[in-house]
Amino acid sequence: MYNKKGKNSIWIYAIILFTCAFILLLLTGYSQIKFNKDIDDYRNKLMSSEEEKNISSHNLRTALEENEMLYERIEELNNILKEKEADYGEIKQNLKNKEIKKNQLISNYELMLKAEEHYNNGKITKSAVILLEDVNKNKLNKNGLKKYNDLKDKIYEEAAWEFYKKGYDKYINKEYEDAKFNLYYSLDITEDEFFSDDCHYYIAYSGYRMGEYDLAREYIKMLMTKYPSSNYIEEAKNLLIIIENE
Repeated sequence: MYNKKGKNSIWIYAIILFTCAFILLLLTGYSQIKFNKDIDDYRNKLMSSEEEKNISSHNLRTALEENEMLYERIEELNNILKEKEADYGEIKQNLKNKEIKKNQLISNYELMLKAEEHYNNGKITKSAVILLEDVNKNKLNKNGLKKYNDLKDKIYEEAAWEFYKKGYDKYINKEYEDAKFNLYYSLDITEDEFFSDDCHYYIAYSGYRMGEYDLAREYIKMLMTKYPSSNYIEEAKNLLIIIENE
């Protein structure tokens, strides 16, 4: 009777012990599974973070490369823009130069027409002054230069004589400044006429009368050099002596 109770107690303890062991195993297994799951989750998070980091690094590198390419393109476009601006500036300047040249050509033609008009109206010296001082023959085209030369040949011969006569008359009237003015113009037109040595002589004497001794010396020396056979040579030498003794 006793043994039967004892066996029953052992079985009960055994069942309880087995049950506790089983529960412990279940709890341990569950804990291990949960731990493994946590480890996997953490590993996945680490992998995800590393992947994001790699992606971010790749994106940053790509952005920097694209930014560098963009800067290079901007620099290239700036250089192209500068070249175009330079070309535009050159074209603009060329157009401006052509406009200036055209205006100069027109202006010189108008001046020649004015000179011709004065000549036809008997104002010979006035027409000659326009050709001498106002018309720029270097700004004329081929046809303009031909017209200029035709006018010059027609006007200058008469104008040189007219300037000489006016200069001589002013000298006789002791208007020495005006005398020089007209005699200068005569020599500007030509120094090869029969009265050209007279111009040098009367300019020298006008200078002497006005106290401009350097001017007088200069024209006396030119007279003696350019016209050694002039009738004024002896008088010019005497005037030079007088000036040197002043």
